Amino acid sequence: MTRNAHTRTDSRRGRVLVRELTRDARRERFRLLLARADRGVLTPEDTAALRGDVEAEVAECDTHRRSAGGQQAASMRLHKRIKAAEQALVETEADRDEHESRLAAAAQLAAALGDALPGDGWHLAETIRRLCAGELTAEQALGQTDH
Repeated sequence: MTRNAHTRTDSRRGRVLVRELTRDARRERFRLLLARADRGVLTPEDTAALRGDVEAEVAECDTHRRSAGGQQAASMRLHKRIKAAEQALVETEADRDEHESRLAAAAQLAAALGDALPGDGWHLAETIRRLCAGELTAEQALGQTDH
């Protein structure tokens, strides 16, 4: 695949392409210089080029290793946030279920309030208040009004 010599470097894709082209060219020089080294014909210029390419490769590797470490740390932070959000959802659903049963009991008590004698109305209203405030469970509230 032939790549265009004029690459846009103002976009992420362009910068990635330039890095790939640079890395490919450096690796081709490695192969050439290593072949010369195998034959024992490295010139002083070849040695300097080899050193420069090796140092560039090491620097790029170090940069990518640091970047990967940062990405891994960010991933772990996101994982912890997701677990905390999932736990919050479980707790919210449990609260919702608890309030749903309280409201159902309050509706039953309110229906009973219409049939109650005037003296019992205050007791039922107080039971409903305590139920909605969480001072009583639905079972306790219904148990207090069943007599």
